[in-house]
Amino acid sequence: MQKVLSFLLVLALLSCKKSSKSPVETLNYKTVQQQITAKETQHILFTLAADSMKGRDSKNGGYFKAAAFVTDYLKSNNIQPFYPEYRDSLVTDSLVSYNLVGQIGDYDPQRKTVLIGAHLDHIGIRGIEDDTIYNGANDNASGSTAVLQIGKFLAQYQWKQNVLLALFADEEKGLKGAQQLAKRFQNEKIDLAYMVNFEMIGKTLTTGSNQVYMTGYNRSNMAEVMNTIAPDFVQFLPQAKEFNLFQRSDNYSFFKQLNIPAQTLSSFDFQNYAYYHKAEDEAAKMDIENMNQIIQTAAFTLAKMIDQKIPIQLNPEVDLE
Repeated sequence: MQKVLSFLLVLALLSCKKSSKSPVETLNYKTVQQQITAKETQHILFTLAADSMKGRDSKNGGYFKAAAFVTDYLKSNNIQPFYPEYRDSLVTDSLVSYNLVGQIGDYDPQRKTVLIGAHLDHIGIRGIEDDTIYNGANDNASGSTAVLQIGKFLAQYQWKQNVLLALFADEEKGLKGAQQLAKRFQNEKIDLAYMVNFEMIGKTLTTGSNQVYMTGYNRSNMAEVMNTIAPDFVQFLPQAKEFNLFQRSDNYSFFKQLNIPAQTLSSFDFQNYAYYHKAEDEAAKMDIENMNQIIQTAAFTLAKMIDQKIPIQLNPEVDLE
């Protein structure tokens, strides 16, 4: 009996210790490096950008093959469906498609929610040349890979905020998937703190390795916060304002609909890759090691932001980049 009581006492002490301390308080970058590997990043990227995915277009069915792969990945890595079967359905050009939305841990409507997203779709099969499949490795199998890898990493821990993952449909058809989900979140009164979107991170930014730029750089304090955690990770790209990139990816729907900080991280800077929306945008051309570093750094940064519940706030001058 004495042994049993001693064992129960040890368990109780361990339980108290576990509940009194956040599991990420001692998390360091080395741990993230060990858990997010270039090998798995390459596997996900090459799978999503394979010819068998038919350019991930919903009209030819390729998007749904990619969505099936993503669904299996979420299930196998303890990421629960936020909606039944993960699906948030929409109709685009008379065709039913769906976003995929997963949740990490239990969802508590009383807590703030953080959304991490990327568009999964691409533009399919076009033309009559030898290579007609637009694989969309950089655009945006790379961003989707980031969301899956970061989601798998975050799912190992308990968080003080709700964490949702979204893989969007029909971005290439006018940001339709993100528009649908942002409106649904508004209708369902999801208390979204901020949204981080990943778009084209497969090539090395001209300014240096393991760096991204942020669209709408000055619209919130998000870049400043991220650079406090990971110095020089987030850069300012003048062309982002010139080409109005803030409004050209899935982040914009959440900013517009919910009036929250919602911004995109990217490493495609118009100088480092010549195959935007071309059939040559293939997985073999991606800088896997650098892409994996970006995912690792983003995962570490987001973990610290979520664990510490760092406020991300819009700046008053919302017309500034």
